[in-house]
Amino acid sequence: MKNLVFTFVIVLVSQLGFAGELDSILSKARALTNKKDYTEAILVYENYIKVSKGENLKEVYIELANCYFYLGKKREAVNNIKTAIVKHGFTEEDFIYNSLLNDKLSSYALSVLYDDYYKLRDKYLATLD
Repeated sequence: MKNLVFTFVIVLVSQLGFAGELDSILSKARALTNKKDYTEAILVYENYIKVSKGENLKEVYIELANCYFYLGKKREAVNNIKTAIVKHGFTEEDFIYNSLLNDKLSSYALSVLYDDYYKLRDKYLATLD
């Protein structure tokens, strides 16, 4: 029984350390974005996505899309929004009310994705079954 409790404590502590590391990476990416170092921020966001194992990334993909948009890379920006839709459930309401998404990018992406939005959304909904 003591071994089981000890193992549980070790797993819990390691998970907390990993979560702290993830928070640190995300904070760094956001700081770079605030400094308008978008190229470096993109690298850090992409690293965060790799190490986070794909969970709770909707906002991160939007922040990444913003960085690409600020660099004039509209295709990459829209591709990250597509990923947010298909993998993380980004909705039409998010286009309107999401405080992270750049307003100009929101309008642009909606115009580009308008015809495909429901197909993309259906892909996400299919993953919920």
